[in-house]
Amino acid sequence: MLTGFVRQSDGTIDTLDTTEAVTAASARKGVELWIDLEEPTDDEVHAVGAAFRLDAEALEDCLSGEQRPRIDEFEDYIFLVLYGALRPDGNSEFDPRKLAAFLGPNAVITVHRQPIRSLSNVRDRCRRNARNLLDRGADFVLYSIIDAIVDNYILAADEYEQRLEDLEDDSLRLDVDESILARSGELRRELLELRRLATSQRELLTPVAKGEYEHVSEVLEQRFAHVEDHLMHATELIDALRDRLNAVHDNYHNALAHRTNAIMKTLTLFATIMLPLTLVAGIYGMNLPLWPPPDHPASFWGVLGGMLAITGTVLYYFRRKYWL
Repeated sequence: MLTGFVRQSDGTIDTLDTTEAVTAASARKGVELWIDLEEPTDDEVHAVGAAFRLDAEALEDCLSGEQRPRIDEFEDYIFLVLYGALRPDGNSEFDPRKLAAFLGPNAVITVHRQPIRSLSNVRDRCRRNARNLLDRGADFVLYSIIDAIVDNYILAADEYEQRLEDLEDDSLRLDVDESILARSGELRRELLELRRLATSQRELLTPVAKGEYEHVSEVLEQRFAHVEDHLMHATELIDALRDRLNAVHDNYHNALAHRTNAIMKTLTLFATIMLPLTLVAGIYGMNLPLWPPPDHPASFWGVLGGMLAITGTVLYYFRRKYWL
């Protein structure tokens, strides 16, 4: 799907939805353009690339592969590869969304194979009030997109924190099972991937914030520095969550040890109570003269009463020692 916005030299705003319209707009002077290609066909990408004379290898990177976040500088534009963080809902797997972007003197072109929520929000803003974005230049449009993506990293970290709190609550239950290890392992993997992307993109934005690219105006350098700080904050949040995740494992092993100790205590007490009874039963099972004599009518009840007395004595002793 192709969506384009163009601010004409007289200040009017037009929308574009075909590659032919994009080609015509790219040839005009004094215009500002944003061309967004969502789930594009190869023909759409190459047609837009031909209109703006974009590098063929960079266009191929837009269409295939999962490249590391990076920024390449060409003579007339810069090329960026970014990733949007899809906020987890507890059911879906971690699924970062790749965004490729070209920034030239008067145009920004974004290409993504999957919908990106933060970019869609900026696109909706542009539909409502395109002048607010395009009047400030193509670099401001790119900044708005990157800022929205980075904000979503912090929101994603907050939702991971909620998942972690649920894990912590479950890990404190005495009936906790092994499934918590699989859940914590999956959460650790997703946090590691989110941190890797946040760190890579912070490194990518550092030269932008320092004004090393001529296509980014000096006015925006400070704004990009704030975006870089937000990524640092997201990284710190993720590191704190990973540290707290270690406590989930400790809680699980402590609960497991407590449950094992309780079981062993019960079995030990049961075996200790049965031991003297087994001794008495073994002695009276011997084929020797005993007291009371086996043929006496009260022999059975006397031995049984003695066993009960021994059991009561052992239980009383355990109570006094606070073992029960």
